[in-house]
Amino acid sequence: MHSSKPGGLRLDRFSRISSTASVVCVGLSPGDMAWVRQALESEAVLPAEPELYDEALAAVDKVKPDVVVMGFDPDSHLAIQLGPAMQEALPGVQLVALSHLSGAEQIRAAMRAGYREYVVVPEDADLLRRAVRQAAYSSRTSGERGRVVAFCGTKGGCGVTTLAVNLAAQLASAHRVLAVDMDFGMGDVAAYLDLSPSSSIVDVLDNIQRLDERLLGGCVTVHHSKVHVLAQPHEPVDRDQVSGDLVLRLLHSCAVAYQYVLVDCGVRADEAALITMGGADLVLLVATPDVPSVRNAWRRLKLMEHLGIDHDRIRLVINRWLRAAPISIPDIQANLGMDVAITLANDSRCAIPAVNDGRLLRDVSKRSPLVRDLARMMPLLTENVQKVALVEPRRRSGIFSS
Repeated sequence: MHSSKPGGLRLDRFSRISSTASVVCVGLSPGDMAWVRQALESEAVLPAEPELYDEALAAVDKVKPDVVVMGFDPDSHLAIQLGPAMQEALPGVQLVALSHLSGAEQIRAAMRAGYREYVVVPEDADLLRRAVRQAAYSSRTSGERGRVVAFCGTKGGCGVTTLAVNLAAQLASAHRVLAVDMDFGMGDVAAYLDLSPSSSIVDVLDNIQRLDERLLGGCVTVHHSKVHVLAQPHEPVDRDQVSGDLVLRLLHSCAVAYQYVLVDCGVRADEAALITMGGADLVLLVATPDVPSVRNAWRRLKLMEHLGIDHDRIRLVINRWLRAAPISIPDIQANLGMDVAITLANDSRCAIPAVNDGRLLRDVSKRSPLVRDLARMMPLLTENVQKVALVEPRRRSGIFSS
């Protein structure tokens, strides 16, 4: 598996997966490729290596990128010839010329060939970023990419996997849905659905350079509920072997192929989970109504704030709720400074058999209060969501005062 670390990856400038532009680079020297990678950081899905000129059209046809960054210095005449061919192969693609030269005649020739921007290295990094952001916005408004939802737990056993797989099944009745197991240590999405996958997320990451919808489709396992599952392998994966750029590229491809991508991040705040949360359209922070879980929720919210994850993308979910819970909903909201989006009933009579047998909750008991609450939760996953109403943290001593 690729183990290179994502150089300079910063979540405070992380664009959401569904609005991240994909980029194909052509004819760039190693130095120029490094400059492009540094200029865009995590604002785009970048290839591991640039394409050769004679392979450019095939790469565009395969990847269908939002932006093509074309090196003009090795062969400007060939780059100019490729401009119209690129536009014919993929109408709407944004072409960017990259050069160390700023001659007026070459710039005019590039513009006539269909290049939207002419970027001079190293002065025009901001121009390159603006071009990529504009392409990301245009692709987002086209509605071609799906919605990425990250499920993040505050402690073991809080029900992250149960919620992810059962909500995926709810959505799959009307949408194309993928459930991704991003818990590289102890992921068990497949076990919760009684699946025995022949391929896993590792197979996808090992072939990330040629990842397309066809390869992705060959690595998923389909549940009878129509949920597609990208599972963990039977053996645990070393988290240090999974770099952030691989996760970003994977999720981008998933969002292109599916309408909804539900990602089980587990409870560990490793690099894969942080990248997923930073790029998701929605983060569901799942806690239980007890002091350790709520305390960890507070820590996780502080971490997400530090990473620059927008507060209005986070929904606080309290699972296993009982009226006699150790902490009340008003106390949870006061201590966390955030409204509880929804509470889910504590129904062990339904949940335990479902987990042990690898069944959906609705297949165990359609009358379960937990099944009812999951149905109420569906609007949180769709586009018709309201921003979270923040509440002022209480000024007297809270449960975290010690």
